Amino acid sequence: MRKKVMQTSIYASLLALLLTLLHGTCARAQGTPPRQSFESTTDASLPYASTTAPYGGGGLPTWNVVERCGGIDTAAHGTHFWVARDVENAMSGTSRSTLDFSADTICHLTSARFVFAYNVQGYDGGDDFGYVLYLDGFPTEEVILIDGKNGGGVSTSGWVYDTVAIPGTAETARLSLFFEQNGDDVAGVDDVQLLATGDDGNCRPVCGIRLGKPVLHCSEFTDGPDLLRLSLPYTGAEAGARVYCSEGVVGGDDPGAVAGGTITATGLTEGGFYTLQVRGGACDLTVPLEIPTAQCAPGSVVINEVLADPGEDINGDGRVDAGDEFVELYNVGATAYDLSRHTLHDGSNSGARFTFPEGTLLAPGATYSILATEGEGLGGGCTYGVARGFLGLNNDSPETVTLRTASGRVVAQADFADAPAGASLVLSPDGNLAGGYQPHTEVDGNRSTACQTAAALPVELRFFTATSLHDAVRLDWATDAERHNDRFVIERSKAGRTFTPFGEVPAGNGRYSYVDYTPFPGQNLYRLRQVDVDGRETVYGPVLVRTDSGDVRVYPNPVVGKLHLSGEVAATEQVTVFRADGRLVRRFTGAEANLRDLPAGVYYLRLSRASGAPSFRFIKE
Repeated sequence: MRKKVMQTSIYASLLALLLTLLHGTCARAQGTPPRQSFESTTDASLPYASTTAPYGGGGLPTWNVVERCGGIDTAAHGTHFWVARDVENAMSGTSRSTLDFSADTICHLTSARFVFAYNVQGYDGGDDFGYVLYLDGFPTEEVILIDGKNGGGVSTSGWVYDTVAIPGTAETARLSLFFEQNGDDVAGVDDVQLLATGDDGNCRPVCGIRLGKPVLHCSEFTDGPDLLRLSLPYTGAEAGARVYCSEGVVGGDDPGAVAGGTITATGLTEGGFYTLQVRGGACDLTVPLEIPTAQCAPGSVVINEVLADPGEDINGDGRVDAGDEFVELYNVGATAYDLSRHTLHDGSNSGARFTFPEGTLLAPGATYSILATEGEGLGGGCTYGVARGFLGLNNDSPETVTLRTASGRVVAQADFADAPAGASLVLSPDGNLAGGYQPHTEVDGNRSTACQTAAALPVELRFFTATSLHDAVRLDWATDAERHNDRFVIERSKAGRTFTPFGEVPAGNGRYSYVDYTPFPGQNLYRLRQVDVDGRETVYGPVLVRTDSGDVRVYPNPVVGKLHLSGEVAATEQVTVFRADGRLVRRFTGAEANLRDLPAGVYYLRLSRASGAPSFRFIKE
């Protein structure tokens, strides 16, 4: 008998425990959700606000709580609802009015979401109804639920409920319903609720920023050390977040104030190691950047022609539009160039516009055109590919077109500030980068010549070379043909940014030479400026030569004590040493330093030079 009583007692205890657990679970899951039904007699636990003061009572215009209005005869819940009728009027003074519902702190909720009912009658062209969800004070993408159409009203079939999910990483949330409407059309909103499956969520701070893939752009494009610009797309935002870079200048959008955008950093150099950080609020994000020494390295393929503002039907589809945009490549080398898996990009961060198929070879002196969209205009012997339906070239603002290898190295680049109306920008003669991009109409009168050779200039240059004589430089060049040639102006530069004329050679028999007895120490760049008898000019080159070896080498590597630098390093030259995480650990001048006290690990050494900041990797044992 006692055993049965004990069993009954145990069963009763288990049942009581089970009921307690069930009661607790149901209480958390159900609760009393905040709600706004615009009823004066009910608990309006979800407050609302509007920058536009209420007016009207159902007629034209109305921005207020009503019982019926313009074909909406009943509320979705209770007897009252909010109505928007003729929003754009003299009384409101705005084309858009909003209702904002603030949920305040919601991170303790699980699967939180806004739910609301709306009823739209007769929306015409220009009428819109939708919402914007604000997370931690930052807006997400605008969503249009009803878009009015010209020629006929758009209506819902009575009241329709919509749900707006709130991500679990948000601490606060606000729903902003917007109305753009003019005339007798009407839109109603009712029964706005904040629902959740529970209230035991996690309120630990979570960074609201997500960083994308960094993209490097060449601010310069020479055979020497080049400056670069970094673009880093991001989504989300975080109040208090700031962007830092170990060197360079940070710009672009501010992730502490702008939800989604692009962070930029300028003044970076090839071969450099940098650290970009986003810190503040709940964020502590680090992006290490090790830029290859040949990230911006001109190859034998150049971007020969760019059409960003079409003025004729290039692709033969019967229309003149953005589908006629094209980019033409040209091989200036003596051997075929393998374009396999190379990608073509515009200046945006939208990814590759075109990827070259495996096995694509471009013969010497041949062209390859990339069209925006397919058509029938290019054919015959023309080699071309078609972009993903869109090249996206700017025709009234700065643009950059780049050709990248599969690993992301830039091998060809074209920059222009403003595309000529209805014409392409082209190199003339084909592949002549030193002459710069010119409006095609100024070269031969044509608007563009996809897959065709540009008009020949008065001088056909056979070769142009520079030879070091230790303390002097000999320049040699020859022409295959000359028409109306007057003279050659010889120009020189230390780093390729600014060229200065320092000599002239009159037109002759087609073979020329010139000796520079005062070259710069180390690197020298030379180019020829050919001048016609009528004053027109064409630039050839540049060619690079050094008056010494110029190579800088770090040794020994790995190093235990003293580190040495060989080559062209002045005794006063500034040298910095960084850890692999970008933290500065040592500064010194000259060609050697004692690093015995540094902990073992990977380090980067950087030389500070006007022509760039070359960087070298070494190991400390």
